[in-house]
Amino acid sequence: MRISKTVARVFGYCRANAWSLFVAAWFPCFLTTLCLAVLALILFADPEQVPTWLLSPGFAPRTWLSAIVAAPFSAMVFAFVLDRMANAPERGRVVVRRGIENVKRFAVPGMRFDLGRRILLAALLLAAVQLFCGFAVAGEHRLFVAGLLATHDLPLSPEDVASWAMARGVFNMLVGGFILAWAYLFVGDFLWTGSFEPIGCWRALDGNRLRFLAIMFIVFAIVAILKYGLGLAVGLILIPADGASPSFLNLMLMHFGLAWPFDVLHLVLSAATVGTILGAFRPPAIASQSAR
Repeated sequence: MRISKTVARVFGYCRANAWSLFVAAWFPCFLTTLCLAVLALILFADPEQVPTWLLSPGFAPRTWLSAIVAAPFSAMVFAFVLDRMANAPERGRVVVRRGIENVKRFAVPGMRFDLGRRILLAALLLAAVQLFCGFAVAGEHRLFVAGLLATHDLPLSPEDVASWAMARGVFNMLVGGFILAWAYLFVGDFLWTGSFEPIGCWRALDGNRLRFLAIMFIVFAIVAILKYGLGLAVGLILIPADGASPSFLNLMLMHFGLAWPFDVLHLVLSAATVGTILGAFRPPAIASQSAR
């Protein structure tokens, strides 16, 4: 597996099938953004009323509920993209299931929504990984603050904090990307094959594990550069020039308005990368099973 060729193949596939992949992913990502925005509005419109046991700095919004809310929709996108890759690999063919069996009469063309058993189990795996990472980051934050207080005199200066905070951010980015990459692969393998066999998936990539990580990090980095570059540009436009703090509503619109398109891009590219690699190293999936 060559890194440059695999990345080019993923982006070539996404470019050639952009519309069908967007159709598969836009509605679950919209629901993610909507649910997280409602959660943030309920909990943080009046921060003094938020129960402390719901809060954690390792999540965005800063509550562990966000990992549980987002997981089913992320699993849907992975299932739909992998289903697309298994069922309609050729350009121009779009497979769209309208709703789940029990609510087909409410389905709208162009919207895909499914909470079958396999997707719920995949969501459980994603939520567990996100909760682990979020609580680990929160615990690390407490250790970081305690370490600074123990080794520096108060008040802390920006110079005391900046270098350590930067090192902590780089460490979290690398470790978080490592865990997320393998979580996506194992979840994708579960959706692809119908059985949860992380050891078999690990063995299937023997000799290509570092290449897989490099490919996923390239995909993550491209999305992050686009997201935060655009976020900075929008922030410079929307934040008042007089230095006044933006309102809570403006912050909500900036954060969640930018989140939706990049959630689509991140999940579609990640799922397409996982599907490309699984297609090369794992048995092919049965077409109709990946989104049930």
